[in-house]
Amino acid sequence: MIKVLINGASGKMGQKVFTELKNDDFLVATCGVAIEEDFSNEKFPIYKSFNDVKEKVDVIIDFSSAVCLNALLDFALKNKVPAVICSTGINEEGINRIKQVSETVAMFKSANMSIGVNVLIEAVKLVTKGLEGFDVEIIEKHHNQKIDAPSGTALMLANAVKDVLPEDNFIY
Repeated sequence: MIKVLINGASGKMGQKVFTELKNDDFLVATCGVAIEEDFSNEKFPIYKSFNDVKEKVDVIIDFSSAVCLNALLDFALKNKVPAVICSTGINEEGINRIKQVSETVAMFKSANMSIGVNVLIEAVKLVTKGLEGFDVEIIEKHHNQKIDAPSGTALMLANAVKDVLPEDNFIY
């Protein structure tokens, strides 16, 4: 059994991860971290802080927010626990910290885990090769509960364009 800590356990994706884990014979949601004070789950303990986690876990799956990143990385580094980081809104300083921690502990970071979006990113790179000299604009529309803007997906698409176009043609 792989023991999983779900960071952001109270959110929509955290709950979805929990639902999927309980359907798998090889993975188990051992505990979670959620900063919401009134959230509880009778299926496994949920803590308000990584400092409160008592269980030994094999991996962290993170669908929280950028404000939780340093605590997650500190916990991962201290306990040598790899992490799958799916939070968005992480700034350049946070990305650099993830890279630093990844020299000691395995880290996987993606702002969008959707297969479709990741295929779209590859398609954007291909299309962008034919657009040199053109202006590229990304317009996004979300539901009214969207927390971050621009979204991690929009930033991933922008970075795909940036990977192909020369720096002087790209405006962030």
